[in-house]
Amino acid sequence: MSHSKRTASGANKGSSTSKRARTTCTDPDCTDGSCPDCADGAIHLDPTVLSLPASELLDLAEHEDRTHSDRSIVTSLYEHALSKCTTPELRSRALLRLAEYVGYADYASQAITEANSDVIKGRARVLRVCLDPNNWVDPDAESSEKVEGMDELDKGLKEIESGLSGTEKDVVLDSVVALMGRVEAHELCAPLCNRLTDTALTVSYAVLGWTDHADPADPVDEKDTELAQAASAAAVRWSQSATECSVPGTQIESRLLPVLAYLANQTTNFEACKLRAQIMLVLSGVLDDDDAALRAFDSAVESLLLAHKITPEDMDVVRQLADLDIDTSV
Repeated sequence: MSHSKRTASGANKGSSTSKRARTTCTDPDCTDGSCPDCADGAIHLDPTVLSLPASELLDLAEHEDRTHSDRSIVTSLYEHALSKCTTPELRSRALLRLAEYVGYADYASQAITEANSDVIKGRARVLRVCLDPNNWVDPDAESSEKVEGMDELDKGLKEIESGLSGTEKDVVLDSVVALMGRVEAHELCAPLCNRLTDTALTVSYAVLGWTDHADPADPVDEKDTELAQAASAAAVRWSQSATECSVPGTQIESRLLPVLAYLANQTTNFEACKLRAQIMLVLSGVLDDDDAALRAFDSAVESLLLAHKITPEDMDVVRQLADLDIDTSV
């Protein structure tokens, strides 16, 4: 049975840190049992990586995590970073990252105990709730209308919101991405999904300056753009879970006005058009006013056609248009 020896090395700033470096064996399918680099099937990190200070090693692990590098290497980087952390600040950060990455509640519990940061404590509490299988959708059972561990969830989300108040955009973006990561990791019950995505919207709106009564300001920098895109993705999932939770259509529409106004101006952006279409399709099914529902449906079709024009080879959009009986050959 063959297996690959995997090693990782750091790289200079500005270059790809996900580059793999092989030290002895160059055959990724080596079956030589006497080969010291391959016989144990373990992850071998380059010595230059292992010699990095804890903070740099953790930074590298987070970078590899964001760029979706080899899962075993990312896990190993986090583990080595954790083993070198000596301060509560670094240890709690490493514990949270590793807990979120591998889905391990014990690490989350340790992070809560050791952290001084409300954001880290809050995210760790949210993770523990999301890792409870009782909060996952069971296709063979009725949908759950309550969240197991609601008190802990409430406390965690409040800690996240208070901890992110007045912080840097990249810290807020990181937490929004983390909340959405929890939504994507498991098929969570609708009430839990709704609470997570609602918090993602709340903290995003606050940083972007979006309100229900004003047109959203255009993003002023790359972080604004990334946060606006993350908020838009959260809005889709929030609208879907809000529908499952029987939130009135007018309330769903009102909550998402800033996102819809932002997306309406992104007519050359494929993902933006696609996200707007998903929200408008939800609204077309929940608005009580027939004319408003029809306008939402027409707007959804318009956004899908724009997305199709930008990226005609995207089969997901093609299938959605076909399901809606929309002819794309004209």
